[in-house]
Amino acid sequence: MSHLPTDYDQDILGEIDAGLVLHLDPDVLEKEGGICKCKPELRVQGVHFFLCLGKATNESFWTPLYSRDGKGRVILDIAAKRGHPNWCAKPSYAHEETIWFIKSAYAIYLAAGKAEDKSRKGNRNYFSVGLLTRR
Repeated sequence: MSHLPTDYDQDILGEIDAGLVLHLDPDVLEKEGGICKCKPELRVQGVHFFLCLGKATNESFWTPLYSRDGKGRVILDIAAKRGHPNWCAKPSYAHEETIWFIKSAYAIYLAAGKAEDKSRKGNRNYFSVGLLTRR
């Protein structure tokens, strides 16, 4: 990681933590060593919002978010969202069996850049992960 591409916000490298929500490209996550711990048919396709569930040293744990309900999905409490008005006003759902293990902040940086995430330092989307509930 000697030189970072300049097409995305490099501040993200130091901001990855539980509750952060970014648009990410799952294909880039996999290319950079990310692993989705789920059945193949549950793997998210295409760019989605992802919610960071936590971080341990260099690794972070993420789940994709969906705009519609479905089997195995839990709704996120809108009151626990903060950030852009479009993010805060619309319902989001997480699937309890789709957890991604990402090995580096660099992978998140590349996946957010490829997904054209619009957030920037001081203007990120967040969710209070302590309010995730199971059905």
